[in-house]
Amino acid sequence: MASAVDQTVLQRTRDTLGKLIKKPPLTDKLLNRPPFRYLHDIVKEIIGSTGFYDGLYSADELDAKNLQDRDSKIAFLQKAIDVLSFTTGEIIRVRSSKIVAGHEAEKTNEFLQLLSIAILKQQPSTEAVQRVLNGEKPSEALGKDKKKRPQEAKSEDDSKKGKEQ
Repeated sequence: MASAVDQTVLQRTRDTLGKLIKKPPLTDKLLNRPPFRYLHDIVKEIIGSTGFYDGLYSADELDAKNLQDRDSKIAFLQKAIDVLSFTTGEIIRVRSSKIVAGHEAEKTNEFLQLLSIAILKQQPSTEAVQRVLNGEKPSEALGKDKKKRPQEAKSEDDSKKGKEQ
């Protein structure tokens, strides 16, 4: 059995996400191993209460009864992860396949925290939703930018050192 998520992580999730939604309840039991239906309900509540993710899902996708197979659950969660990645400009290090399998609860909580923080900072998701609906993947778009930054910083440092000597 998977180990329990650290209490500070759970509390941080409750502190951030609790500012945005009142249901479903943010209990230790559910946050320690969030089932898909629970995460689906959170996303649905986020859309209803904040407008974040608005337009991302079809009416069929917003009805959990229509998402019974593993692939449709993974696709639902991946869309949420991708929009958050585009919105924040960060690659979100959580895998939808692991979430659906009941693994990576700590990373799932970190995803929920990042989602809450983006909403609380009033970062709009409209453009990100459109990018995801157009088939863009953050790993391709953001990954290229992230890979260049450390090298650019290193070459700038090297050129500064050369000027100083």
